[in-house]
Amino acid sequence: MDQYNLPENDPKVAYDMVSLPSEGVYYSHKKKAVKVSYLTAADENILTSPNLTADDGVMDTLLRAKVLDKDVIIEDLAECDKQAIFIFLRNTAFGPEYKFTLTDPETKNTFEHTVDMSILKTKEVKEKPDSRGEFSLKLPKSGHNVKVRLLTPKEEKELEDLKEVYKDSKISPLATKRLEKTITEMEGERDTMTLSVNIHTLPLQDSHFIKNFIRKVTPGLDLQRTTKAPSGREVNFSIQFGLSFFRTFFGI
Repeated sequence: MDQYNLPENDPKVAYDMVSLPSEGVYYSHKKKAVKVSYLTAADENILTSPNLTADDGVMDTLLRAKVLDKDVIIEDLAECDKQAIFIFLRNTAFGPEYKFTLTDPETKNTFEHTVDMSILKTKEVKEKPDSRGEFSLKLPKSGHNVKVRLLTPKEEKELEDLKEVYKDSKISPLATKRLEKTITEMEGERDTMTLSVNIHTLPLQDSHFIKNFIRKVTPGLDLQRTTKAPSGREVNFSIQFGLSFFRTFFGI
């Protein structure tokens, strides 16, 4: 049987439940946790494959091999949920210590700093969406009552792809395109064409208010860290995910 197509309920597959930072708000299945099997010797074929050169290609291939829930589409997983699964796989295979090479801003010399990945926390989000996945807001400038929602990973990718489409244009409509996907209702109106017209004349203060609110309620892991360099200066850094997250253990 193919190592990477084992049935979800195969008793030979050892797994654990991994909690999703998104709590399932992006998905129709609404799962707050998924079954993830542990890394095995065979997974080294993925992590060291020279034919899987792009970070996304390797990492998504690894997720397809390890996430056992058949109704979970890897390409549609939110980034924070992918990160939680990567952390589980790394911690259970290699341990929770992750060494970073940072630069002392005072001396410009590099130094090593170790992060305990087992104590990473999910960002606290107090506001929760309603049963339709929407949040109700009153805009500060116009006073409009609106409903907004979080964009799915697929929609975020579509917006990223639009950057390429408009890269040679003097004016890009990406800001209003994002709002058109985010705002689902304004003063009881849900017609997309009418909403689009109103969004284009929305006061800038209201637009920023919506963006800041969405940023605040977007689930995720707290990946920002601060440490002190040998000189005593503070160094801020962010935990990044990619091939180096695993490949350092293989000498690559």
